[in-house]
Amino acid sequence: MRERGITFLLALAALAAFYALWLRPVPSLDPDADAPRPTTAERRGNGYAAVYQWLSRSGADVRSWRERYTGLADAGIPPRGNLLILTLPGLEVFRSEEFSALDQWLRRGNTLLINAALLDQPTFGVGREPGVVTEVESLTSIEFEDKKAREARLDETPLAQRVREADARDAKKAKDEAGDDAPEEDEEEEPSFNKSFEVPEKIVLTATGPHVLLTGVKTLGLETDFESREWSLRMPYDNFVLTLARGANGEGALFEQRVGKGRILLSAGGTLFTNRALANDDNARLMSNIMSVSVAKGGAVLFDDLRQGLSASYDPERFFRDPRLYKTLLIMLGLWLVWVLGGTRLRAPPIVAHDPSEAELVRRAGGLIARTVSTGQVAQALFAHFFLGVARAVRGADRDAQWHWIERHAAILPQELDQFKTWYADAHAMREVPLVPLRNLLDQLERRLKT
Repeated sequence: MRERGITFLLALAALAAFYALWLRPVPSLDPDADAPRPTTAERRGNGYAAVYQWLSRSGADVRSWRERYTGLADAGIPPRGNLLILTLPGLEVFRSEEFSALDQWLRRGNTLLINAALLDQPTFGVGREPGVVTEVESLTSIEFEDKKAREARLDETPLAQRVREADARDAKKAKDEAGDDAPEEDEEEEPSFNKSFEVPEKIVLTATGPHVLLTGVKTLGLETDFESREWSLRMPYDNFVLTLARGANGEGALFEQRVGKGRILLSAGGTLFTNRALANDDNARLMSNIMSVSVAKGGAVLFDDLRQGLSASYDPERFFRDPRLYKTLLIMLGLWLVWVLGGTRLRAPPIVAHDPSEAELVRRAGGLIARTVSTGQVAQALFAHFFLGVARAVRGADRDAQWHWIERHAAILPQELDQFKTWYADAHAMREVPLVPLRNLLDQLERRLKT
């Protein structure tokens, strides 16, 4: 009893260690574990489960895309008339070969919808605006800049004077840090960003004018969890986009760019179609318009879940780099050693040899016969044994007389006689015969014939 109690306690300890290390990771090991990410599997605020289910129930071919863009050509979807939804920032970086594959896929007549967290700052994108700007430029050649960068770019002050002013500010700053008591001039403080809100704030976008994608769309609503900076479009000389919606400051927030036969739709907000914002203003109407314009009959809607950490391929290197794996193995090994060395007595069970009984010998002999003799041969033996009893009743008559006697016997039902003849013919033709029903039928007939 003591050994079983110790074994039970050690098993509970091992289960608790596994649960603590794998099912409930320590926040320091996985700081973003509870942050909802924009994936089709996420049902919290920033997920796409709502729009995914909505489009699926409407009859659209909606898929969670968990591969690289190099696999778009072999995705089993039509070559054109498809929609790919990408949200930035993500966890997975782009590879160089993906850009060319995506460009070819777009030029065949497909649509890319990018939701870039710039004007809004959800939890999954806070503080990552520079990376988002870089990725958007790599994907679309569309450039964004904040207010400070635009002012510096449009400043007509000569470069030499700006350099002297910058040097003077640096020297003054160094002097102040050295402890100089000279009065300081009031400097304009730079605004601080990424300040969290107790309640998410709404950012309203206004549609610019008549467009097929803006049918029935007047305003759009974003949701932001943190304070963000102002971003504006900086258009390269060899590029052109159409502004579909603007923010409160008049800067563009939703753009359309033509790429060959396809198009790129770029939203400067990452929460436009998330679970918590889909019902805001005319967001759902805009998604409906995008579906009707971009997705052809038989086309598919792909949500890029790979970029948010949901991969279809298993990464063994990432698994073996996780320190929790080795911690778990060490704990399990230690518990096993404690259990083996201190809580168990390894004893071999006694071997008791028993002679087989007569019933066991008969059962095994029957099993051997059943495996080696065909059912037709067994059925012939059963019929021969049955006709021996009939011969005793008819007193040695030949087989024709026996059949004549059986067919005229009042105790045998017509359906039983038909089944008897069928199985008799199958047995002598060496066809498969169900032995158990045949044995039951012969037993019934023998009992009736004796009475």
